[in-house]
Amino acid sequence: MFTSSSRALDSALLRFVPPESVSSVDAQAYGRGLAAGTYRREWSWLALLDGAVVARGVWWGPVGSVHPVELRCLAVDATVPHPEVWGAALIRSAHREFAEAGAILAPDLVVEVDSARRSDPDVVAALAWRQEAARQAGLPVVTETVVESAASPLVRVTFSARPLVAPAAAAQPALR
Repeated sequence: MFTSSSRALDSALLRFVPPESVSSVDAQAYGRGLAAGTYRREWSWLALLDGAVVARGVWWGPVGSVHPVELRCLAVDATVPHPEVWGAALIRSAHREFAEAGAILAPDLVVEVDSARRSDPDVVAALAWRQEAARQAGLPVVTETVVESAASPLVRVTFSARPLVAPAAAAQPALR
């Protein structure tokens, strides 16, 4: 079953943080986001199998936003086979709800990794299943940017339904 979170599911949502080498939303960040309005229960989704959480997605939006703009945490239990299938199904379920609530654009999936670990096998594997989940969920465009942070540079990998820039033909004025 795929469902948005609720107060009753808060502890299950917060306890489910599989150890991985990519960005995640921990309990403290989630609590601060709930208080600020950048994370919301209706934007936080769980996949349940026999009552146990096997996947979670935490979407983010700017303060005051009606709809989320980014999926900041996509996690699937490491013991579950085919995390890309579970991740894609979770994304599709949430995006369907967002669209029914009036969202026009599908939120991007954003994953941040320490740039020094970008070629680490664990990071490569974590990004690979997320990329496949994003593709299956209709987010096939992949971009990578380096973001300078106080600790160390991060690689921000974004999976989107749309390119960041307009196609060259559309960007150039027509010559007559």
